Amino acid sequence: MTPLPKSAEIDLGAAELSGKIEGDTLTVTINRPEKKNAVTADGYHGIKRAAMIVADEPELDFLVITGTGESFCAGGDMNADGNPDRRWDAFTESYDGTPFETLGRIPKLVICAVNGIALGGGLVMTLFADLVIASDRARFRVPDLTRGVYEAFVAARLPQRLGTLRANHLIYGNDWIDAAEAQRLGLVGKVVAHDNLRDEVDALLDRVRKTGPTARAAVKREMARALPAVDVSGYWSSIGTSEQIEAFTAFLQKRAPQWQVSHDRDAFVETRRPAWLPKGEGE
Repeated sequence: MTPLPKSAEIDLGAAELSGKIEGDTLTVTINRPEKKNAVTADGYHGIKRAAMIVADEPELDFLVITGTGESFCAGGDMNADGNPDRRWDAFTESYDGTPFETLGRIPKLVICAVNGIALGGGLVMTLFADLVIASDRARFRVPDLTRGVYEAFVAARLPQRLGTLRANHLIYGNDWIDAAEAQRLGLVGKVVAHDNLRDEVDALLDRVRKTGPTARAAVKREMARALPAVDVSGYWSSIGTSEQIEAFTAFLQKRAPQWQVSHDRDAFVETRRPAWLPKGEGE
């Protein structure tokens, strides 16, 4: 088989992604700073494409994902669904539309070099990566419930990474945490000076290269066996509900969401109220 070139630019099928092979490493850079590096459907597909290239090619051992500017990745672009220039058919592949599980399944190592803010899908990529190095300017947030989305990928991985209680505070509280706090909690493996991020990644990969690639793949496979399955069908069932549409509409209109209360169980609840509600109350 013809050997890979030592250096090559790779077309990943998404305008916001650049891919470059250098030696045994394919680096994907998300370059859409005006949108905080939010990725389109094509962008998510391009990251999956990069993962499969690394998985296929015997001379590639590492996939590095990073961003430009002040952002790593702000997740999926909520305004990009109707893009007429989309190259990937998101209709037929909706249930497999995100790259997260692919990152965890390939036998090569995935490294997230978190250069700035990471939330939504950007944060999820770090949860499915094997190694995570963050700039000291990085910040993290789990905003998915404020969008009315059941983020099954976060629910399956964040408690395993941090512990249930710490995960609950991030998921339900949706507060920003800085890089130092992320390292303390176990969300990232190492925090480095912003200007040294790529050098630190390269130094880490030099150390990893001293380990056997076949043994690395076996360790990754075995560690993955202990991880819970992701409720992907449940995740997709939360997309397009009235709650999710209201959340996205409120976000785009820069207002607080007006959550609807379900009254499906009213008749049943009414029979139980006499056990605790004083007579005359609520009438």
